Amino acid sequence: MVRSDKEWENRFNEAMFNDSIEFVMLFMLFGPLYHIDFVNFYMFDSEQTSIQSDEVQCLQVVEKDMCESEPSSFHSDGVQGVLVEKTWTPKTELKPFVGQLFPLYDDALSFYREYARKSGFEIRKDRSKQRRNRLSHRKGCKACIRLKLNDENVWIVRHFEEKHSHELVNPEDFHFLKSNRRLTYQQKQLIHDVSDINIGPVRAFKILKQTQGGFLNIGATKVECKNLKRDWIEYIGENDADMVIDKLNKKKEYLHDFSFEYRVDSEGKLCGLFWADEEAKRNYSTFGDIVGFDATYRTNKKTNDDYPLLFQLGSHMSKTGVLQRLNDVIWNKRINTSEFEIEWQRIMDEYELNDNKWFKDMFAICDKWIPAYFKDCHLSGLMRMTSRCEGENYFYGLMTNTDLHLIEFVGHFETTMEAQRCVQRKNNHDSRYTNPNIKTNLLIEEEASETFTRTVFFEIQKEIMASMLTCYSIKVEEYDGINKFSIKDTDKDVKHFGVFEVSFMKSDCAVTCSCLRFELTGCLCRHCFYVLRMSGVEHFPRKYVSRRWTKDVVSMPSSGYNMCQSPKDDANDDFKSMIRDIYYSVDYCVDRLVSDMEKLKLYREKLREMTQEVDEDTRSVQPMTNKAFIEAVFGVEKRDEVNVKIPEGIRNKGTGPVKKRMIGEKEMAILKAKKGSRKCGRCGEYVDHNARTCKKKANDSASK
Repeated sequence: MVRSDKEWENRFNEAMFNDSIEFVMLFMLFGPLYHIDFVNFYMFDSEQTSIQSDEVQCLQVVEKDMCESEPSSFHSDGVQGVLVEKTWTPKTELKPFVGQLFPLYDDALSFYREYARKSGFEIRKDRSKQRRNRLSHRKGCKACIRLKLNDENVWIVRHFEEKHSHELVNPEDFHFLKSNRRLTYQQKQLIHDVSDINIGPVRAFKILKQTQGGFLNIGATKVECKNLKRDWIEYIGENDADMVIDKLNKKKEYLHDFSFEYRVDSEGKLCGLFWADEEAKRNYSTFGDIVGFDATYRTNKKTNDDYPLLFQLGSHMSKTGVLQRLNDVIWNKRINTSEFEIEWQRIMDEYELNDNKWFKDMFAICDKWIPAYFKDCHLSGLMRMTSRCEGENYFYGLMTNTDLHLIEFVGHFETTMEAQRCVQRKNNHDSRYTNPNIKTNLLIEEEASETFTRTVFFEIQKEIMASMLTCYSIKVEEYDGINKFSIKDTDKDVKHFGVFEVSFMKSDCAVTCSCLRFELTGCLCRHCFYVLRMSGVEHFPRKYVSRRWTKDVVSMPSSGYNMCQSPKDDANDDFKSMIRDIYYSVDYCVDRLVSDMEKLKLYREKLREMTQEVDEDTRSVQPMTNKAFIEAVFGVEKRDEVNVKIPEGIRNKGTGPVKKRMIGEKEMAILKAKKGSRKCGRCGEYVDHNARTCKKKANDSASK
């Protein structure tokens, strides 16, 4: 059978890409005859990678006449060679066609961008000059779409080149294309939400990886996450004070009993900001009689250099046991002032500390810090304010930081308060709707469990049990209808050096104890419970029920109240509410179908169908920009002009954190003395200055 030249050429081209052995044999036989030339495969216009995917693209071979400017190395006179070139055509149903109409130019651009995204290549608008010098992957690919505006003012596809001269991107790497690297609305919302609990964009990106099953499913990189944070910092700019004022003013308009005030100085800078919502006011009206101040804020880091004698003495006391003796006396809530002074002097004599100046100074002001001197003051058990304030500082430090803008701080503060109030609501729920274990048959204990909050009840229950196990009366006297009991407490944890005197008047069920625990904390002591039991009192005396510790001390909030809620007529709030409902519906359906795989598959197919419909209906819709998203989450618009300036001294992101404590003059002098002197290169003396700041240099310059 004799084959024509054209048949041999076709067979050769087929073998070139399908069968390497046949290709070599054909090349050896017919290469010189047909003058086959191997040319470089040109990489053209759009950006690409070197990964090939058979799912999205197909390989085609086209032949065209060899140009005279590129002669073949196998060329012979009178015989025309063949130039072989690869092209790649995307396999996707969504593609433009000549004659396709678009009402707007942006619609055509969005359509072609979506086509490129699904095909695996980048696009750009044709520009006559390059705007900036940067790296580019452009290789002159001829794939393009050309539009023309017709007489009806509609854009029509005049030309469409489908074939690419480069490999298209593998579908597994689509998310690395610049056009595909985009955060969805839900992802942006997650980054913003976790920022309220001090989680930055990089850690938020890792959270996205965990929630969406891997980095490949995110559709973006951590750069996009950091760019979102950069954009909202730029959006705030110099409008920080105006934005926080507008935000709190909106709350004042629609939130019930919300108060907000601010002050500016003579230069128009914000110098004061105050706000309080309904729940904060209720709590203050109930618990505002006790206010704690952290007097050691930023000054409580002491070193051995500050008080060398004290630290040496502390080391010595810890070894000899005097430190434990002092703690047992100082922080003992059950002794009175005279007993404290006696025990203090006994320790000073035993350890020969009477001549120590520091102990003398501390004893001279003992009425300002020793608990025994405050037993007649109702402090609700808040004696150690420093530890409580430090606990609050730590709690708020988890949610806030020194780099926040004012508008960000308000959001972080609201999140912090919501977390704290959620814990409080859980405690209130446990107190109202759960029953603790009753350890005795006393009616007074059962009534206490129904009256007091759960935590306070456990303290009272502990005292009731101790009154039965560790207390006994050594003497009882009666004067004018008042019974006086002398109570001995055998509890080894009670550091007391005598007996407790308890007075009881049966006519009005009045009871007082020398330990003054009720006067200090608002809860009866074990000694009083002992006397009440011995006197036949079965019910809990109502006069000794402190309202602060009861279950219903704070009234219930108004219906539907939420510190972070938005106005009912706010379109942005309706949008967020709709998004939450959609998330809840999907989560609810998955939760109900997770145990039935067949129904879960059907639900997934329905969602895919809906997704495809949405995709077809919204091809020309642009996604929400970072600016629009930021404006939506902040809830306020950026003003064109700044009305209230940012306060002086504010240190926002980029200025560096402030983590140093305040240093006094004495400590500064000790630090300077510790550094020592160094030799000046100009005057040759060991001083605190150097050659640049030496006075001799200034004198020499003046003399010249």
